[in-house]
Amino acid sequence: MHMQPFFAEYDYVGGDVSEKLFENGVCLPSDTKMTDGDLNRICSIEKELWK
Repeated sequence: MHMQPFFAEYDYVGGDVSEKLFENGVCLPSDTKMTDGDLNRICSIEKELWK
């Protein structure tokens, strides 16, 4: 998470491991106010990206 602009100024641990996870992972939106419509849109976009 330390590589995301919002968290850049905070201390972190993990070094190379966390950087590899960031480079190879997917950061999905998450919010307590997400609707079913939001979730369906995210899923549809993800499905298209992985085709």
